[in-house]
Amino acid sequence: MAKSSISLLFVFFIFFVLEKSQAKLAPALYVFGDSTVDAGNNNGIQTYAKYNYLPYGIDYPGGTTGRPTNGRTMADFIALSLGLKAPPPAFLLVNTSTYNACEGFNYASASAGILPESGFKGTLSLGEQVGLFKKTVEEYLPLHLEKSVDVSLHLSKSIFHFVMGVNDYALNFLKKKNSGQPVNEEAFAELLVAKYGEHLTDLYKLGARKFVVFDIEAMGCLPSYVNQLKPATSKCVDELNSMVLKFNKKLYLKLTELGRTLPNSVFVIGNNYLHILTLVDNPQKYGLKDASNACCVLTPYGTCDSSKVPCHDRDSRVFFDAAHPTEAAYKILANGCFNGVGVCLPINLQQLALL
Repeated sequence: MAKSSISLLFVFFIFFVLEKSQAKLAPALYVFGDSTVDAGNNNGIQTYAKYNYLPYGIDYPGGTTGRPTNGRTMADFIALSLGLKAPPPAFLLVNTSTYNACEGFNYASASAGILPESGFKGTLSLGEQVGLFKKTVEEYLPLHLEKSVDVSLHLSKSIFHFVMGVNDYALNFLKKKNSGQPVNEEAFAELLVAKYGEHLTDLYKLGARKFVVFDIEAMGCLPSYVNQLKPATSKCVDELNSMVLKFNKKLYLKLTELGRTLPNSVFVIGNNYLHILTLVDNPQKYGLKDASNACCVLTPYGTCDSSKVPCHDRDSRVFFDAAHPTEAAYKILANGCFNGVGVCLPINLQQLALL
């Protein structure tokens, strides 16, 4: 009888552990950013920055979505790790009058920047993305979460995910510099970080408390710049990496300041720069093979040629096109941030969700 009771208790314990492991770690994930995390918002925008055609999405369940990679993005993997039923949908593609889920939205827009003038015409700058979130808080959530206190609790426990800044350099600063306009790297980085901080503060005022902000990747290691500038003594264009590092260092200081001055807020820094640098320098360390060549056949613009078949060894490549990583590379970054050490600081995303 005693053995039977112990066995029964053990079975109940196993069910309890399994149920807890499958539970959501956060009520929702709200995603802001550029092509790194765009889930298809640009499909509904008049812009050149579209990725709603094969071979993009060739490995994504259900096919092409507008994500500029072969499969899932970093944000998709983070959503799965948090226990959400599905990755947050692109806000502009959702009919909010019939949609009734409250697990977050994706506001990211490929080619967008922190500054409104960065990126291609028509895309959603960070300020416009924050505006869409404000609409979500004021118009959508109250219809599905009955009390205002429920909305506040929902937002305070949700994760807010950001990847922004590279287009401010690629499609703004470098354009001015290459055209001969007087530009100052330090002043530009200061401007970007100040504007970024303002938008993060706006989100805090709307109810956000848990932030995961990724720095700018080592853009000098992207095939688009390596192929164009052909560095002689390095795998990457060191000048470009040095440029974005100025921004990254200032961003770290700004996030630390915000964490100190905004009560009950937590800011986690995601090291996208080191991730790309490490993958390019030593892809074998992570089970990948090729960190130099794009997987798909490129157009003159560095995007995938829709008429050509991409490489078959996509799980062993770092880059899918000239500017965007593969699903395999995104998965390494997302997993490292979620439960690893040193990728996201000062705590990982799992620890953030449990706060």
